[in-house]
Amino acid sequence: MDFRLIFIIGFAGFVVTVILLAIIFTLLNEKKRSKNLNEQARLLGFRPASKDIVTSLNFEQIKLGNKQKLYNVFTGTFSGLSIISFDLNITIGNLGYGTGTSHGNIFKLSGMIFKKNAPIFRLQPLSPLSTNGYNELFSLGGDRLFMNDTLAQCIGKNYAIESNGTHVLFVPSGNRVVNINKEIKAAYEILQGISSEQ
Repeated sequence: MDFRLIFIIGFAGFVVTVILLAIIFTLLNEKKRSKNLNEQARLLGFRPASKDIVTSLNFEQIKLGNKQKLYNVFTGTFSGLSIISFDLNITIGNLGYGTGTSHGNIFKLSGMIFKKNAPIFRLQPLSPLSTNGYNELFSLGGDRLFMNDTLAQCIGKNYAIESNGTHVLFVPSGNRVVNINKEIKAAYEILQGISSEQ
């Protein structure tokens, strides 16, 4: 047998093995994460819920990309406010569908939605594509009257925040939520600043 053919078959087998191991590792990590979040939610008195309660609120942040997957959805209360906690995968690019480009990425995010009246706005970390720059940290579209320097400094680049008037969505920047209770408390402090300025 030709050495080149042996090499190609061996290399293809290696690539397939690496891909399968990566898929298995990802699936095991997601299963472990779901189990951990379920336990945290149970301890907080939260209960599993349908993804429809998130999509029905029609937040733009949830509709980004070519495809979205909502999972690990829980509902409960904190300081008298109804809360929804969830994980979100956003696919941007092709990955077999979408834009027709040869590239694609999946971004894994988490979110928390508080049922609370607030001004209608959309705040995101500043990027080169931002058109509504508020300061050097983020862009802010919609009602800006609630924002002040103290609140802006507190938010920093830590969250993308969106309000539809009756609910406020917090999406932590960078990593997914690890500790639900800790993240809810941090977002709640910012929410108090937003709603107190109405």
